[in-house]
Amino acid sequence: MANVNLGPAVTSTPSQLAVLTPVNIAGPTVPGQGGNALRLLGVARGVSVAGAGDAALMPIINSTSWLPTQMVTSNSLLAGVSGSIATATLGLFTAAAGGGTAIKTAAALAGNTSQTAAVVVATTVTAVSQTAQTVFVNIGTTVATGTVDVFLYGFDIS
Repeated sequence: MANVNLGPAVTSTPSQLAVLTPVNIAGPTVPGQGGNALRLLGVARGVSVAGAGDAALMPIINSTSWLPTQMVTSNSLLAGVSGSIATATLGLFTAAAGGGTAIKTAAALAGNTSQTAAVVVATTVTAVSQTAQTVFVNIGTTVATGTVDVFLYGFDIS
């Protein structure tokens, strides 16, 4: 029997991917996904906190109307190795340069003291649904060579 090489091996874990499940609106939806579910709304990985201003764009994943509830920051690195970025400040906004609606006003990343630390904080807006399709990650106070992963969770209203 001949050996078949299917190509290089690829390893990934669910926490590395933002996966969308197709929903057939003519039939039942997948439990926990689809409309009105608390879920991951957006992700920005490796956001640099080394420079002030808009550091990254976070596209909203498959939702036209959404209600933000939590921001999670994790995987803090300094020059590519585990380190503290606790003095950096970060905010999420619906427009550039800290404009539009403040999804999360600029706050210190006080709990992000190592690569293994993950911090969950409530968002600033909790009673008004949003329709912006891009969230701007804005850095206030900087930390040289620092990076962080940012996740936005909330309810899919659409």
